[in-house]
Amino acid sequence: MDLSNYVKSLYKTSSFAGCPFTEKELRELEQTNELLVYLPANLSMQELCELFEIKTNVDFDNEKMIRNVMTKENQWFIVSASKTPEMLYKSARYSNRIYEDEGLHGMDFRRYLAFAATFKAKFDNFPDKTYWTFLLSGTYDKSGVSIVGFDSNGILSHHGWMKDFKAKFCGSRYIVIPPRIELAPETEKLPRAYRGQKFNKK
Repeated sequence: MDLSNYVKSLYKTSSFAGCPFTEKELRELEQTNELLVYLPANLSMQELCELFEIKTNVDFDNEKMIRNVMTKENQWFIVSASKTPEMLYKSARYSNRIYEDEGLHGMDFRRYLAFAATFKAKFDNFPDKTYWTFLLSGTYDKSGVSIVGFDSNGILSHHGWMKDFKAKFCGSRYIVIPPRIELAPETEKLPRAYRGQKFNKK
């Protein structure tokens, strides 16, 4: 994978943080049906939507209850390349427990935007058409959860909801955070997490 071209095509810059995933981990993404995603630090939700030309129903100037995580760090992470979310008709609380047991994490709004743009760059279409996805990292208000999805016109919609909510059209998406801060001989063999396996299980 040409990381430089990928970053330049999405973010219009040739400057990016080093990727802490190994060449072996990147080569197996096709086999595991996953995507590598980059999210630079400090870009706001509004800036990401404008950069990716994502239309949304969110009024970012007045929306103050969406909370994101790791906003000051550059992030590389791995996600499922499925066009629909998994664990449909399972609550956010249930899905979060499954992911935590496997050493996985959830998306927040910024991560989801970077994922959606990466997905469209590869497949020429946005994911989650007519489906909703829980954003399991970050919060909405004090104890709620955000759900997002694209409608048939390609508009990204957002709602704050309860963590115990479940519906046949609503699922979840995981992310894999690198098991190392930087790639070095001492850290290269640290195992990444995989969906469907217990944390650190090979």
